Amino acid sequence: MHIQQSFFALPLIVVIASCTAAHDDSSLSKSENRSSTTSQQDTGNNKVAPVQISQYPGAPLEDRNGNLWFGTVLDGLIRYDGNEFVTFTKEDGLGGNMIRDIVEDEEGTLWVATSGGLSNFDGESFTTLVDYEPIKIENSFSEHGNHRDLWDILIDRNSDIWIATIDGVFRFDGELLTRFSMPVIASREKSEFAPKMVYCIYEDNDGDIWFGTDGAGVVRYDGESTVVYTSSSDGLSSDNVCEILQDKQGDFWFGTSNGGISHFNGHKFTTHLRNKEFSKHTGWGRFMSIHQDRNGDVWFGASQAGGGVYRYNGDSFEYFSENNGLGTGGVPSIREDRSGNVWFGTTAGVYFFDGEDFVNFTKDNPQVP
Repeated sequence: MHIQQSFFALPLIVVIASCTAAHDDSSLSKSENRSSTTSQQDTGNNKVAPVQISQYPGAPLEDRNGNLWFGTVLDGLIRYDGNEFVTFTKEDGLGGNMIRDIVEDEEGTLWVATSGGLSNFDGESFTTLVDYEPIKIENSFSEHGNHRDLWDILIDRNSDIWIATIDGVFRFDGELLTRFSMPVIASREKSEFAPKMVYCIYEDNDGDIWFGTDGAGVVRYDGESTVVYTSSSDGLSSDNVCEILQDKQGDFWFGTSNGGISHFNGHKFTTHLRNKEFSKHTGWGRFMSIHQDRNGDVWFGASQAGGGVYRYNGDSFEYFSENNGLGTGGVPSIREDRSGNVWFGTTAGVYFFDGEDFVNFTKDNPQVP
């Protein structure tokens, strides 16, 4: 946890997440770029189509003040404070309008992974860090061909900030962004975007940092040395790893872009939710998002045809999609708010699950659970 036009690439780049920090709009520039929306009513017997948050919105992150922040694929960053929606874009200082991940640090600062660099929001303005070596990748699926293209952010227990980019991993210690040397690089045949690209970064319960690569498997870093897990050597279901989660039992789950879900219990890998038939767009199954809720259930967002999500209760997988009110869009992001509601950013809009039903959260009907 963040982007293109085809269904093949869209879920990959839509690794959108959201942000955090509520502050007075008067502190921000370019007010003409901000939009507020009030509820629309149906006219007579003619039903008005719901106004979605964005064409491809991410699941929101709830900040410490209760605001909901939605990352989008092309529309920048959207904040909902319970009364209105406000949009922030490059004209407000964001590095790019394509947002794949956002986190909030202990001081309330937002760190935003954009298609144009690492941006932060201090409550008054956005700043984009550019003090690291330039990334030059041909055929980048972003707003510009050659630039800093971020896919994920992690703030570790030491408060260092890690960023996953299309050109590898960088670490920010508060002063400098420096490259982290990865032990493996994918071949051009195995990578979907770029050989050095890293989709995601994750810190486990022991403080080890994990990296999901675009074609070179999973890398585990304990602070001194690295271990690499691959499909050929260890049984990982795919070497293109988009998402990583350690559950409450200590097991690891890996969402891949073409091999379904891979489960690692510390000794061996097993494969789940793998398609019966190979698709040229999603391989053997594409899963961009994984989340364990406070009840212990693990959710997996499917990004292949039909979309939907799977919920794993420790024994079996249960599938939810259109028949359950979720719709048929791919699900590249999942988050949970402070009340325990699970939110889903889909290619068809934003939904939340209140424990019984899926509800479409829209601009003209922003029901808050």
